[in-house]
Amino acid sequence: MSVGTVSRVLNGQPHVSESARRKVLQAANRLRGTSGEAMRRATSTIALVYRGRSSFDSRFDGALLHGVSEELAESNYDLLLINVDRAQLPDETLGQMLVRKGVSGALLRTTDLTREMCFELGEQGFPAVAMADRIDHDRVGSAYCISERAIEEGLGHLHLLGHRRFAVATNVVDDHDHSSRIEAFQRFLRERGLPFHDDWFVRCPADTMGGRIALEQLMRCPKRPTAVFALDLPIAQGICLEGMRTGIHVPRDLSLLTFDDTVDRFSSHPRLSSVVQPTGLLGRRATRFLVDIIDRRAVPGCLEIETTFEALDSTSAPALEAEA
Repeated sequence: MSVGTVSRVLNGQPHVSESARRKVLQAANRLRGTSGEAMRRATSTIALVYRGRSSFDSRFDGALLHGVSEELAESNYDLLLINVDRAQLPDETLGQMLVRKGVSGALLRTTDLTREMCFELGEQGFPAVAMADRIDHDRVGSAYCISERAIEEGLGHLHLLGHRRFAVATNVVDDHDHSSRIEAFQRFLRERGLPFHDDWFVRCPADTMGGRIALEQLMRCPKRPTAVFALDLPIAQGICLEGMRTGIHVPRDLSLLTFDDTVDRFSSHPRLSSVVQPTGLLGRRATRFLVDIIDRRAVPGCLEIETTFEALDSTSAPALEAEA
């Protein structure tokens, strides 16, 4: 390739064939980390990449980002936040945009609607790790929490207390975490032959207002559930707040199981029985995994981190069964 062709590709300019773009980008990725100290110094940045509206206002992403920053404090890399929808030029591939911005590797935050960017970077050979998602591509790393065992333990705790009518309240946005939690919930019900009605499945915003909406909807059901599995802690907190306003007592009238990404389960009333995710550790481990891939100490694959179940004050025997 001529110097001009390479320059046009790396700067996302037009008048270059797709074949030439692909070859230049692949060559740039192969040279990454092997072309001398000057190249490494020039590309000592990793990017946290997302599409559309960010989710950094959530407690989960805040804890995740804190873990990323802690790990980077012990490395030579800096962090750049990139919204692909804003940063990518017309007719420019995702890998080309990241090379143009001097990025060595990418941490990816995805939803079910934005996962295609993981596969795009994988095909281009760009170092990337998806956080809180599993990507089945041999050139893309994944770091995520596995919660099936802890979910089964939490639901089993409710079942042992006497609950047989379980509802679930989940975010309106689908991603790997929420999908896997719903699958684990449904599998638990199937294996124990427990009933489930469509109106016991609630989608709502993952905030306290969403929890208020969820409780209002569940209390209108002809046959009310005795326990709710809230897949986001703010939803659970909203259920507690709305319950206090309307006289629905947690856990006497409705037991509550949720997820906690930090230590917020202790600051609610009542304290919330939770599947606990080590989110800060997930951010650290994902970042270390990406740096190792960039520096060729590791190859892409799946990095799994276990969750645990902690029973607190929001779960008890259902009132009717207890009286019987």
